Amino acid sequence: MAIGAGILRVPKEAKKGEIIRVQMVITHPMSPPRKDPTTGQEVPPHTLTKLELLFNNKPVSTVNMGAGISANPFMAIALKVEESGVVKIAYEDNKGGKWERTAEIKVS
Repeated sequence: MAIGAGILRVPKEAKKGEIIRVQMVITHPMSPPRKDPTTGQEVPPHTLTKLELLFNNKPVSTVNMGAGISANPFMAIALKVEESGVVKIAYEDNKGGKWERTAEIKVS
């Protein structure tokens, strides 16, 4: 899977006022700064820096990340849903990469 590829999972349906679990996995090396064993040169870090969770384009949560997070991070965030809509995660890394994933949920 390519860097930045992500999986976003939410229930397809929920009841009004229910707290759902938004689960995500993001494919990313999350490599800290290190020395190349062959050349001895410093290799800069490559890490996710920010993840935003939005519901119907309204910000719900922002997570600031860094090198302390493992490769291909899995995260889950609780979200109370009052209406049907679109859950979106937007994330970026320190090398300018930006990605988004969306999932719909029906609330009754």
